[in-house]
Amino acid sequence: MSDQQPIPEKEMNKLSDDQIIDSILANMPSNDEVAIDLPSKNKFYSLIDPSKPVTLRPMTFEDERSMISQKASNSDILNVILERCISNVRVPEILQMDKLYLVMKLREISYGDEYKATITCTSCKEANEVIFNLSTMPVTSVEDDLTNPVVFELPVLKKEIKVTLPRIEDEHYFSNAEFAVSNLWRFVESIDGNTKKTIISKIVPKLPLKDAHTVLECISASKYGIDTKVRFACAYCSFADVMELPISTDFFTAT
Repeated sequence: MSDQQPIPEKEMNKLSDDQIIDSILANMPSNDEVAIDLPSKNKFYSLIDPSKPVTLRPMTFEDERSMISQKASNSDILNVILERCISNVRVPEILQMDKLYLVMKLREISYGDEYKATITCTSCKEANEVIFNLSTMPVTSVEDDLTNPVVFELPVLKKEIKVTLPRIEDEHYFSNAEFAVSNLWRFVESIDGNTKKTIISKIVPKLPLKDAHTVLECISASKYGIDTKVRFACAYCSFADVMELPISTDFFTAT
């Protein structure tokens, strides 16, 4: 129940519309922004205000309505909602390691720590109702000496390579696996000191397999950010497995 007593009708008639609205919404939960510690430690961003942190505010009903309309237009819903809820950093510049963390944190501060999901056991086919605590998922931040571009030696060719980490604005290069591989050269800044893109674009497809996979691993930056792997144990049989957190279309809902 509300702690605030209803305003008598006689008194209500004396109030302005804004005062009535403020009274009705008096017990509204706080929608204050919260400071976010990104896995990248903000190392590779030009913050809008360098003296302030990156902040995230909880979603509102208006944000949820916006998500529904964006679904109809086939827009990237996650990027749209981040544009609405994040402050002090330009969304196209956000690194992929930070995007996933922000998505998880936005869900947590908007709907609470618990995320309920239904998982069908691959062994007995029974549907399990599982609760995950988003705040306990491990997060790995970058080392203080990490640079962007990342500089390392190719294990086979023994040549120095500089590779830039992809951002949200680069997502169109990863629309499918084949397109991602064909555009790998775009994220190579130099090989053995050569920065000419016409040379790099011809060298990258010729890289030994081990070297190519090393570049791909660098671009994915998979060792940084939030770890979305979770343990599932079936309540109906002895089956257990480690899997990715099941994110369905209702991830940004209260259920």
